Amino acid sequence: MTRMEHARRNVRITRYAIGVAAAAALAAFAAVARVSHPGTSHVTRTANAVSASSQSSDDSSSFFSGDDSGSSTYSNIGPSGSAPPQIQSGGS
Repeated sequence: MTRMEHARRNVRITRYAIGVAAAAALAAFAAVARVSHPGTSHVTRTANAVSASSQSSDDSSSFFSGDDSGSSTYSNIGPSGSAPPQIQSGGS
């Protein structure tokens, strides 16, 4: 085996090793990101479900609770007066 063939073989092995290491690092990063993301944690969901079910169902303290007709206090978001909206025409 000549020196050039040996160098080419070493480059090929090094490239393969770098590719395997990069794939392993990407997989490890993805696993850590998945585990640490709050939306995918099953333990947190279970704890939240237990705490939510153990709370009393006092509808008057809820932000979204409305009157008996089902309409919410915050359903009409906009100006409180009856003036029509002002439209600004072209600028300078």
